[in-house]
Amino acid sequence: MRERSQQEVLQAVGELIANCGYNEVSLVSLSTNDYPGIDELVASLCHRYHNLALSLPSLRIDSFSVKLVGSLPRRGGTGLTFAPEAGSERLRRIINKPTAEDEILKTAAVAFDRGWTSLKLYFMLGLPTETADDIEDIIQLVDKVRSLGRKAKGKRPQVRVSLSTFVPKPHTPFQWVAQEGEQQLSSKHEILKLGLRRRGTRLSWQDPKVSLLEAALSRGDRRLGKVIYRAWKLGCTFDAWSEHFNYENWLGAFNETGLEPGFYAQRERPLDELLPWAHIAFLKREYQRAIDGRETADCRHQACNACGLERWQPDCRNKASAAQLSLARNSSIA
Repeated sequence: MRERSQQEVLQAVGELIANCGYNEVSLVSLSTNDYPGIDELVASLCHRYHNLALSLPSLRIDSFSVKLVGSLPRRGGTGLTFAPEAGSERLRRIINKPTAEDEILKTAAVAFDRGWTSLKLYFMLGLPTETADDIEDIIQLVDKVRSLGRKAKGKRPQVRVSLSTFVPKPHTPFQWVAQEGEQQLSSKHEILKLGLRRRGTRLSWQDPKVSLLEAALSRGDRRLGKVIYRAWKLGCTFDAWSEHFNYENWLGAFNETGLEPGFYAQRERPLDELLPWAHIAFLKREYQRAIDGRETADCRHQACNACGLERWQPDCRNKASAAQLSLARNSSIA
């Protein structure tokens, strides 16, 4: 884990404002709350640069975030992003993000009361053990957040919902899980689209085809080297930009090499399957805890979870972030 010092951040922000003509700055991190002294840094930035529009993405939804949001000036950035990840507390426990609904609503209320005009909520679809009730819980949670916004004074805030597909990643406890197919995901999108549209909420989601390729490339083996090279020869470049993404070219590259993306992405792996990176017993243990809905504590505050990181970094308990350890089940975070 690497961190910039507070002085370095303050200096960089000053240079950006002076040289670029913008007064909007985003503090980017896997988990902004894990930065030591983040509250002091925010206070220093707001004190030194009075017209600064400060954005804090990737905030955990807890009492500390409430305090941190409350320290931002009213004239700050126009939007905040929080990631409940799932609509139900049960499913949040599965991914080891046991945030209570009351904490989510408390955080939203503080943001609205301080004049924030836009709140974005990030959810994942296709999480392990997800049910239809979990999808309905997303609609209910968003509706409760919107109700808080309607009570706020001044301009009525907007609530936006961003959806992404769960992508099982290697080196995580969910590396054995199958990714859901496009038909399953599309039906969930429709439920959310209809349910949220009635409540005036803007909804955006990632193309499931992009997520399929991401999962295939993430859990692929050395044979995918030929697929990637062939896709490039067929013209696949800048694929992260939707206007350049050509799914048919990727399918052609898989077909020409005798492979298919579903084999890597949508197939549940048995725990005894030999994987290219299969040597970390900690992940199997965490996978079972996830299925059982048991939380894993943050190593920085309690006993070491013996993930194996200390072999390379002996003082990992003091340096590893919660995003690496405590939240490691969530493959979009880890």
